[in-house]
Amino acid sequence: MKIVLSLIISILSFLSCSSQEKIIKENSELSEFSGDEIVNPSFYQEKFLRGIDFYARGNEPNWVLEIDFDSSMKFSEMNGLNIVTPSVKGIKAQDADVTNFRAQTESGELSVTISKVKCQDNMSGEMFDYNVRVAFKRNNETDFTEFNGCGKYLYDYRLHDIWVMEEMTNVELKKENLMKGLPMFEFNLSEMRFSGHAGCNQILGAIDLKGNKIIFGNLISTKMACPDMTVEEKVGQLLNNNTLSYRIEKLKLVLESDSGTKMIFKKVD
Repeated sequence: MKIVLSLIISILSFLSCSSQEKIIKENSELSEFSGDEIVNPSFYQEKFLRGIDFYARGNEPNWVLEIDFDSSMKFSEMNGLNIVTPSVKGIKAQDADVTNFRAQTESGELSVTISKVKCQDNMSGEMFDYNVRVAFKRNNETDFTEFNGCGKYLYDYRLHDIWVMEEMTNVELKKENLMKGLPMFEFNLSEMRFSGHAGCNQILGAIDLKGNKIIFGNLISTKMACPDMTVEEKVGQLLNNNTLSYRIEKLKLVLESDSGTKMIFKKVD
């Protein structure tokens, strides 16, 4: 009898665990952040590689927002509210770093406001660069339901490394012609800055990352004169206070301007 009872308990325990596992999988997007631990960076990296450019979350009730600026906005709330809209162009405020995305769906209207204000998750304590307000109104409703939380632009963490330039559009790169050798950049994503040289002078500056875009600030450089300043001048013109797209493929980093000028780097071990 004891053996039979033990067997029944084991079966019930297995079924219970299986049911719980199914529930967890079905609600994985919401349960991933429902605890009080800071999210591992690999979580954000995986989402970036899936094409997510901006991620936000909030509590009480738990909700998640994912924006792919080329595709869609997805909002999920733990009580069953799930909204997917086509991507829309954000409207920036004139007097503040605030952007609003407003989309109409068959079921209602979704509004997302992203403000450049430091924001701390009130459960995990994790710090974010943006405050996020999501508002939704069904077609048969007169008032919006609002959700508040924190968010961040995602980026490729593999950029955090040292890179040596191999090619640049319309530029002849010869190591022997450059006093310090081929241009080299180091991106520090912990401090959001980059440093290095363009063959002659040391350069450094602040950066910001939004999806696959690097926003370079004002470059700071030493003032040493070198026999050939051609490469350095062109690199400076391309980066200084400009925004470039980037991608990483097979240990190669490609930076590209809107005009089509490319710089290709290889990763340094």
